[in-house]
Amino acid sequence: MGVFEITARLTKGHEMRRVMRWKAPGIAVILIGSLIGQGSVIAVSPILTRWYAPSDFGALAVITALCSILGAFAAMGTDRAVVVAPSSRAVRHLVVFGLAVSAVVASWVALAAWSLRSVLAHSFAAPSLEVVWWLFPVTTFVVSAFRIVSATVARRQQYGELATRNAVQGLAQTAWNILAAPLGPVGLLAGLSIGRFAGIVGSSFRPRRLPDRSPSPSAEHFTGTLRTHRRFLLVTPWSALLNVLGQQAPSVLIALALGSTSAGYIALTMRVLGTPVGMLADAVAQWSSGVFGRAVRSGTPVDRLFRRIVLRLAGAGAAGTLFVLVLAPTAFSWVFGDEWQVSGTFAQILVPAFAVQVIASPVTQLLSLLGRQLTQLCWDAARLALTSGAVLVTSLAGGSAGATVAALSVAMVVAYSTVLLLVARAARGHRVAVGTAPAPTPGSPVDGLEPQEAASGTRGRTVTVR
Repeated sequence: MGVFEITARLTKGHEMRRVMRWKAPGIAVILIGSLIGQGSVIAVSPILTRWYAPSDFGALAVITALCSILGAFAAMGTDRAVVVAPSSRAVRHLVVFGLAVSAVVASWVALAAWSLRSVLAHSFAAPSLEVVWWLFPVTTFVVSAFRIVSATVARRQQYGELATRNAVQGLAQTAWNILAAPLGPVGLLAGLSIGRFAGIVGSSFRPRRLPDRSPSPSAEHFTGTLRTHRRFLLVTPWSALLNVLGQQAPSVLIALALGSTSAGYIALTMRVLGTPVGMLADAVAQWSSGVFGRAVRSGTPVDRLFRRIVLRLAGAGAAGTLFVLVLAPTAFSWVFGDEWQVSGTFAQILVPAFAVQVIASPVTQLLSLLGRQLTQLCWDAARLALTSGAVLVTSLAGGSAGATVAALSVAMVVAYSTVLLLVARAARGHRVAVGTAPAPTPGSPVDGLEPQEAASGTRGRTVTVR
């Protein structure tokens, strides 16, 4: 065994032990930013429920759902690809491509929203949608850009930037919801795009530059990057579309089947439960995205880290479930007003689904990062069928709002439990593949980096965007 092979294996072993640690400080920093930002969103909710009508919250659910779906597709999988891209030049190409496609998709959305503005307002019984149709293309582009920029920051494992982004996002959304209230429904409905845009600015997207001894970028290099990551670009957009559709479609179908008022009650439930779940899941996902991506690039097994994340999130989910089951109806009535007590009942029904979701969401990304894009696509399609089917079948059968929410909760539990099993299987398969992979030979690029980056000693460190 040569000196180079011995050094490579020792380095890999050290990297494995270091990556497998549960980096609580990194997660804590991100979570603090989320608590500041999303905590402000929760804090003003009692005020907003008195300033805006339930139908406004129903319209917000429609905008959030449709723009999240379209924005996820518009990113064209680049938000996943940049995490495991082998070089900083490839990251640059993917970011440019993703933003360009996002702008094109947003222009198509603008044309469709303007043409269908009356249909949207009538279908969802939300007259404000006819006036604020322009929010659909704006929010779609901002959501897509937010996903791409966030992925580049997560790749660099810059936890302070992620925390700042989270805090600024929530504070900006809250400030807009309050200060723009005299403008009418737009004060509530534009909050999503305002918050995401402020988050992009707040993330201080100023990447460090590595010494660049490579030839000047060319069209050949650009197309080469796209060709190398074609599985992300061809499969992941549809997976992302179905993923967000699976999250948001039930809200849209509930609005269509039950009306904007019932949708508003359920939207508040989703907002209150989804905010803490989102804060914790996003903090872990943002941290683990960089760590998972680094492990994949360096050939480090990820199954141990996967298990640790799942076990810790399971404990948090159990504690939150118990709290909501005991206190939800009383707490909703006291905080938001007596008319919103029904939202507390909905919260008791939905909390098991959110508990499983908080466990699964941060680790689901492993499927695409490990090259299981087709598995991810199939699961996203299955979840969409389960959740949407639950709402449609129950509502068409004449079920009440409570019965519809219960059916949705069961479908979500089944879907997220299934994806946990799929990710566990993929992580075990990755360990086997890594264990049988040959050690790098002298003179070869290290960890898939470009030759000049391998020579400059970037192995074992996060490669930043130049």
